[in-house]
Amino acid sequence: MSREIPPNVQQQLLRLQQLQQTLSALLAEKQRLEAELAEINNALEELEKVDESAVVYKAVGPILVKANKDKLTVELKDKKELTETRLKILEKQDAKMRTQIESVQKDIQRIMSGQQASS
Repeated sequence: MSREIPPNVQQQLLRLQQLQQTLSALLAEKQRLEAELAEINNALEELEKVDESAVVYKAVGPILVKANKDKLTVELKDKKELTETRLKILEKQDAKMRTQIESVQKDIQRIMSGQQASS
């Protein structure tokens, strides 16, 4: 005996799939930002080790351009702050998305257990 999935469960399953895809994209972006932040931190650490009179370069696309150490440090610190802020936002979105997924899963289970009870 084959049983069809009720339309309301199909809708919830579709919603669950969409939420999971969104979460996956969010996690990929979060991972990218974490790698970027690690790179910025490494660059800042290296800049701290460099003598004030040393010549430093900054990557601009595929080329290196001579840069002022102090300006480069400020630029990297600003970029670090922005990246950390974006990461915090993504972490909040991640938590919210996981809560929504959990809620939809519970709804599906509730509906399915109600269907089985009435069979």
